[in-house]
Amino acid sequence: MIKLENLKKSKLFWYFKKKFKIKSPNKILFEQSNFNRISFIHRALRKFPKDTAKYLEIGVFQNAVFDTIYLSEKNKYGVDPSTGGNIRMTSDEFFLNNKTFFDVIFIDGLHHYEQCQKDCINSLKFLKSDGIILLHDLLPQNADEEYVPQMNKTWTGDVWKVAVELSVSKNLDFRVVNIDHGVGILKKNKKYEYKVLNELRTKRFNTFFETYYEKLPIISSSEAMRFIDS
Repeated sequence: MIKLENLKKSKLFWYFKKKFKIKSPNKILFEQSNFNRISFIHRALRKFPKDTAKYLEIGVFQNAVFDTIYLSEKNKYGVDPSTGGNIRMTSDEFFLNNKTFFDVIFIDGLHHYEQCQKDCINSLKFLKSDGIILLHDLLPQNADEEYVPQMNKTWTGDVWKVAVELSVSKNLDFRVVNIDHGVGILKKNKKYEYKVLNELRTKRFNTFFETYYEKLPIISSSEAMRFIDS
């Protein structure tokens, strides 16, 4: 007999879910607004002089965000191992040799907890003291969107775990905007400490929804704009 857990990991299971339109119930509803991640990135960039501001984007894909950034090519860095951007390598490779510090960093790379965690920790090292980091896909609406590896078209992966860690870390100002699959906004203070919670590694969507979701610093779009400006 096939165990249920093994069945859920099989492609056959996901094939039948799609064929018979079996969907996990949505449990998280987003704010209805015209704002999205691009709105907050541009708001953050407004804080810095256009001629000198440095922008880094991790995970560029089809340039949906990158092409909207108004900075000159020498001041915007788009890192992706496959498509888009202007730097063709993994984020790990980029950070290994990087010496540039950035005003605004947008993290939207591989939606695996461990990789997003590394991208966030590395980004903090190369963020200017008054800089801002934005992270995408921190609020999965259901178990299908959260499942790793990707089996669903809309996919946040389990990077919500990074949001939980940021919310309990020391000297880091962090918020999650309840829009566009969850947009994180992060500022660092002196002597910050990123807190790794190893117990999160095996947790899944139900634990996120029942235990961690209500504890996250979730805010509206208008509150996010004020937080960026402050």
